[in-house]
Order: sequence, then structure tokens, then C-alpha cells
Amino acid sequence: MGDEPSAVGTLYVVATPIGNLADLSERAAAVLRSVDLIAAESPDHARPLLAHVGVRTRCVAYNDRNKGRSQGPLVAALGEGKTVALISDAGTPGVSDPGQDLVAAAVEAGAGVVPIPGASAATALISVAGVRTRTVRLLGFLPRKAGERRSLLETIGASGEPALAFESPHRVARSLADVAAVLPGASLVVGRELTKRHEEIWRGSAAAAVAHFAPASDGDSVGQGPRGEFTLLIVPGEALDGGWDEAAVREALGEERAAGRKRREASVVVAGKSGWGRSAVYRLWGE
Repeated sequence: MGDEPSAVGTLYVVATPIGNLADLSERAAAVLRSVDLIAAESPDHARPLLAHVGVRTRCVAYNDRNKGRSQGPLVAALGEGKTVALISDAGTPGVSDPGQDLVAAAVEAGAGVVPIPGASAATALISVAGVRTRTVRLLGFLPRKAGERRSLLETIGASGEPALAFESPHRVARSLADVAAVLPGASLVVGRELTKRHEEIWRGSAAAAVAHFAPASDGDSVGQGPRGEFTLLIVPGEALDGGWDEAAVREALGEERAAGRKRREASVVVAGKSGWGRSAVYRLWGE
């Protein structure tokens, strides 16, 4: 069976709730009770959840700050035949968090690695987005630096494919402003505090998102950004409606040429606005 540990130990990758504690599966709770050790992104954060389901297993920290010194002992424990559960602060470990490194190390050491699926902010938002697409690019957290963030958004615009990203409340206003600047034709589905008491699922244009999630500017909350953790589904251009027709793309390329842009740069800009792929726009430039 999939839950049976291997002779050299098993790492269980356990999804935990992204907000509502009731979303922890019975299987996940049973695994957390039965393993020899739990590796948690933050043991302090994990304690209320573990207490909620009666877990008394020893819990150690495994995160970006200490993984250099904590990964070795965890892999050694697996080598001794012990069972370890990996959990993040919320959702599925290994998806845009340090758990990826521990999973890779466990695989290299020959340990068993068993997924215990459950809550995920990414799949939760996609499931209610109402976006008709077979592909969604998972970006993880957007880059902190504005230049890197805008470059990534240009790539998304060129691809014409929806992309999903995570963002903190401290940076979400700046990130939304960059989406509006780089992909002015984009539409967004924004999940804030998913599964929690103040859950919000918002849909609209990039410009409207900037206004809706702007920092408060009155009373005691002056300058404060919106609260909660954010998941963003970015739909570039007008991809859902089939994008611009060829004549509109050619006209936009002509305007970019007149403005002095080079072929590559112009193709990225027009692709982001039109919903066309960058390679297709690039070819039109030369025709």
C-alpha cells in the first residue's frame, strides 16, 4: 500500500489546512500521530493544528533559515529507518517553500516519499476562478525586486497563458501595480484569506485590482496594506476572448516601431496587450 514505510525510512509530505482546521484530512491526522518525527516550517505555528487533532509527536523546525543545518539530521533519521512528516505553515509542502529541498534530499538518499494530499491555495483558487483554460503556469511567490517582477510578467504576457502567483500583504499593492503597468489588458482573480473567516474572492481588471486592494488612507489605518495572504490568477491580454485580430496586432506593432522600439521589445509589449504569443507577434514584425 502507498502508506507503508520503506526499509530506509519514509518521508510523508503532508498537506495541512490553508485556514480552516476542518480541512485537515483524517489520513493526514493519522500520519502525523504515527510518525517518529515532524519537520515543520514553524513549530510554533504548527502547535495549534497538532493540538487540534491530538498529535504529540516531536516537532522540529525545517525552513529557509535553518535548512542548512537541519536537513542532514532529518535525512540521517530516514536512513535509520525512521518515519518523518513534512508540513509547511499552510497548504501542501514542496510548492514554493523549502520543503522542495528536503524532498529532493530524501529521494537522493533512497528514502520513500509519500504524498498525503489536501489543501492547496493554488488549486483552491483555480477551482473557483471560472477561467476556461487547460494550462496554468505556477509562479510561486513573485520576485521581490521590481525589475525582476516586471520581466517575469512580460514573459507571462508573451505566453498568453494564465499564471498563478502567491503574494504577501506587504507587497501585493506593488505587484498589482506592476501587473497593470506591464499587462494593462490583463484580468485577475484574487483570493485573499482563502478558507478563513474573512475569505474574499475578487475578479476584475488589473487596474480595478489596484484600486480595490490599495492601502487604506483614512482613520487609524493610514498607509496600511490589505490584510491576509494573497493568491493571484493572472490572465494576460484578452486570451479568454481569443485576443486581438491580426490587423490590430499589426497596427500596434507599427506604433511600437514608430516609437523607436526594437523588434524583440515591441513583440513582448504587444503580446502582453493582445493575448497573442510573443513568437507569433515577432513573426508579424518581419512580414
